[in-house]
Amino acid sequence: MILQVGRIHGTTHSVPRSDGVVMADVDPGQPRVRPHVGRAVNRARRVLLDFDGVMFNVRDSLGHDRREQAVAALLANRDYRPRPVPITFAWFGVHQTLAFLAEREPDHAIEAEVVISTLELDAALTACPAPGLQQLLAACTASGRDVAVISDLSESAVLATLQAHGMSGRIAAVAARQGLDLSACDASRTAERAAGLLGVGVANCLVVSGKAGVLTAAHRIGANGLGCECGRDRRKHLAQTKAPVVSGLVTLTQALLS
Repeated sequence: MILQVGRIHGTTHSVPRSDGVVMADVDPGQPRVRPHVGRAVNRARRVLLDFDGVMFNVRDSLGHDRREQAVAALLANRDYRPRPVPITFAWFGVHQTLAFLAEREPDHAIEAEVVISTLELDAALTACPAPGLQQLLAACTASGRDVAVISDLSESAVLATLQAHGMSGRIAAVAARQGLDLSACDASRTAERAAGLLGVGVANCLVVSGKAGVLTAAHRIGANGLGCECGRDRRKHLAQTKAPVVSGLVTLTQALLS
């Protein structure tokens, strides 16, 4: 029996195994799937993809602190209210600022959330998709794996971007931030929500992210994690989460199809 695992210039090259079964050579142009990566992929029948980094480079489109500056400008243009200086200037980040405003200044919280979501929508729509993303989604479909998207960005931004790139049909669920519900800022809760939307437990899911914090959260709740070098955290930091790491989506696609 011949098992095809690669083609080189249209020709399949075969070599015998020690047990006499003939297998095809792996195309040297394709990345090698390491055994621990293959095991992590094979254990999971659902795939949770981190929207920023793994799927789209939203961070670069959004800028380092545009959201924080926008919230600070909003508060500066409203009547003065006593609040901690770090909140006034959003020095602790937009999520902590939103949490404070939601509790103490709900009217300003609603305005700030609209400003933040608008910036996230614009950035997501202009962000470049990761190389090999369409092929990865096709491989998930071919291997019978449902895909969910996880993110702490606005759900409307995620949905609009998937629609704009014609990916909605390959995505079974989206778990992202909904208005002032900041539970999406907790990666473990977001992964659990995504798994619930897919109708499975997190142990049946492969969480793919380029952020060590997301992978650590996945490990804590019993999900399978897979680090992806995508311009977020460095490989050594991803590996410290006990998750295998791939250099890009092409390797993950190969693992799904092998």
